[in-house]
Amino acid sequence: MKKTIFMSVLIFLLFLSPLLPQEDKMMVIAIRASIYLDPDVESPIIETAERGAILNLLSAEKIRENWYYVSFYSEKRFINFTGFVHASAVEMMYEVPEIEEKETEKPAEQIKELEVIEEVLFESPKKIQVILEKTNIRAEPDFISEVIHQVQLGISLQAVGKAGEWYLVNLPPDEEGLIISGYIHQSFVQEIQEKKIVR
Repeated sequence: MKKTIFMSVLIFLLFLSPLLPQEDKMMVIAIRASIYLDPDVESPIIETAERGAILNLLSAEKIRENWYYVSFYSEKRFINFTGFVHASAVEMMYEVPEIEEKETEKPAEQIKELEVIEEVLFESPKKIQVILEKTNIRAEPDFISEVIHQVQLGISLQAVGKAGEWYLVNLPPDEEGLIISGYIHQSFVQEIQEKKIVR
């Protein structure tokens, strides 16, 4: 009798398994995505995932608005890592409705946070280089702000200032000669040290 009940429950669970929520998957779209110990670019890097690597999403909500908590199997070390990956380096393999709903609820809070960011202009422009295959330049120093331009890997930009974690950059003049300014996140670029000429 117990065996029959056990088999019935097992068959019922097998029947229901396709209907149960599946683990969410993300794919690395950057050339390399760093998995950080904490949701912060200053945090130690645990492991690096190559483009096309599949990450398991462990939390449906973003951490600090720009980070995903993920697990990743390292083929180099043959172990599973858990850590944080920046949202710009990955994309969902399918959409999660809960995330979209929460993002639409937040703009008012995020606008308040923008007002607190202090912008500092540099005495002389700094040269920075894009280190992701493709990244966005935004109208404001925030990941929800309008994208005004896209830049490719290796492109050099002149940074004229900084607002929090965002560089203020001047884009090359358009057809009418207008220079547009925008913001790029510091984790997508590296500063290029100018060589000093010794006389």
